[in-house]
Amino acid sequence: MKKILYFNILSFALTYFSLFYQKDILVERTGIDEVAKIKVVAGGFPLQFLVDGEISPVGSIAIDPLNILIGLDQFVLFNFFADYLFWISVLFAFYMIVKNYRLL
Repeated sequence: MKKILYFNILSFALTYFSLFYQKDILVERTGIDEVAKIKVVAGGFPLQFLVDGEISPVGSIAIDPLNILIGLDQFVLFNFFADYLFWISVLFAFYMIVKNYRLL
């Protein structure tokens, strides 16, 4: 039971720390008369789950958890969940490799 809890906490931490991997993506934003695609900063690995919001300072995402909860940036829940599953599967694969290596 402790291993499951440790895996979940560590994968959540790795998902959160993946916000330091940032890249520019194109998103559709509404202007005065039209919908335009503009380049904004997004964070997360392998999928970007935090996108620079319309009311946040341009060119930066708020990595501070309080700013995420306030909603300055756009939080994509599906991408966050996919990143979380990615990191938990990486940890599990690493654990299985280490566990099997010790037996040999």
